[in-house]
Amino acid sequence: MKDKTNFFNIPNCLCYFRILLIPVFLLVYFYAKWEYHYVAAAFILVLSGLSDFLDGFIARKFNMITDFGKLIDPIADKITQFTIAITLLFTYPLAWILLVIIVLKDGMLGIVGLYLYDYGVKVKGASWWGKIATAYFYVVVILLIGLHIPNTVPSQIMIFTSSALMFLSFILYAKELRQMIKDKDKLKDEQKID
Repeated sequence: MKDKTNFFNIPNCLCYFRILLIPVFLLVYFYAKWEYHYVAAAFILVLSGLSDFLDGFIARKFNMITDFGKLIDPIADKITQFTIAITLLFTYPLAWILLVIIVLKDGMLGIVGLYLYDYGVKVKGASWWGKIATAYFYVVVILLIGLHIPNTVPSQIMIFTSSALMFLSFILYAKELRQMIKDKDKLKDEQKID
């Protein structure tokens, strides 16, 4: 790692960009009058997703990982997901299911993460099932926002399938975290060796 405290390297700036896109997205979406406004709101989410992918890729590829980046990236992710889920509620009432699962999953990760941190154990990053659920969530919300198809069977199917994947991810995270709590002393020793 070149500089673990650089707040303004490229990956961190991409995180700031992602956070700044949130009010822009809200403005475009809530003041939308024509179909192309919804497409523009969906495009903003595509930009947000691309910046999320790029910040991680650049940080790893060019050795620009910072302690601050490890903190700001998941915060930007959670703020974006939470904002999108709340925004969907205004057009798609069934989105409350997604919102509840997101709040439960992130709440559990935060609480258990802090508990394990007190024991000197670091929670692992996103797992493959979490990444699949998140990627599918973004595909669904980009389609729902861009197509603007409230109260239709396709929109309900998309919300239910995304909710099911998110719930599965929640259950798998819960099992993994439960095991980490059981093995916290052993994990603490292993992470000291690393």
